[in-house]
Amino acid sequence: MTIECDVLVVGGGPAGCSAARAAAKQGAKTILIEEHPEIGMPVQCAEGIGVYLFKKMPFEIPKKQLEWKIKGMYFWANNIAIKKEGKIWSGYSINRTNWDQWLASLAEKEGVKIYLNTKLEKIIKKNDIEKYEVITNSNGKQKNFHPKYIVGADGSESTVIEILNKKKRDYLLGYVKSYEMENVKLIYPYYDQLFFGQFAPKAYAYIFPLSKNRANIGVGTINQKDNLDKLFKKFTNIPLVKKQIKNAKILIE
Repeated sequence: MTIECDVLVVGGGPAGCSAARAAAKQGAKTILIEEHPEIGMPVQCAEGIGVYLFKKMPFEIPKKQLEWKIKGMYFWANNIAIKKEGKIWSGYSINRTNWDQWLASLAEKEGVKIYLNTKLEKIIKKNDIEKYEVITNSNGKQKNFHPKYIVGADGSESTVIEILNKKKRDYLLGYVKSYEMENVKLIYPYYDQLFFGQFAPKAYAYIFPLSKNRANIGVGTINQKDNLDKLFKKFTNIPLVKKQIKNAKILIE
């Protein structure tokens, strides 16, 4: 089965959905493929957006997408802390699954066809008329696409880059261990809390509020994926953190 299109977007996150929407809006026959069975899963961030970004967006954000108002940020390092608020420090907590699915719906309204459970396997350079042949695995079956252009929006460990070998990965990757928890007792329910120390080498740990008693709690590090459990335990043993999540219940990892 071979499907012709002008643009094939690989990856159904915010970048992929937005690129697909923009291409289709300009009249290109656009297809988006996503390797997971659902748009927006798994969540791979702390789920925050800064207000300063709103004016840069090509569409208005529905109020229902903005789950919790963030007044500012609280920075902590070695028991020294500072709070910043307003302007670039303010924003909202969002639900990334809902957010990504909303962006996907905007793309679909412009005519984008989305294929889920479709994993990129091979890209073959053809000629100037038939530029590429893209081979995918879709629900265990091979599905081929003939796009004129390919947009690689499949994240930091991009399969598109790996297959085309256009760029060797010479950058560091950040890894995060994060949980959504309820029954937390936040000292600053309207502030994103960022923590710096040896529990988060070359990165930071965080408490991002989703409501007064619900938050995303995580620790990040650069290229130390194997140590995430130990680092998370070290972070959550900080008295200020321990106090806030003492009776917390994990909802989602």
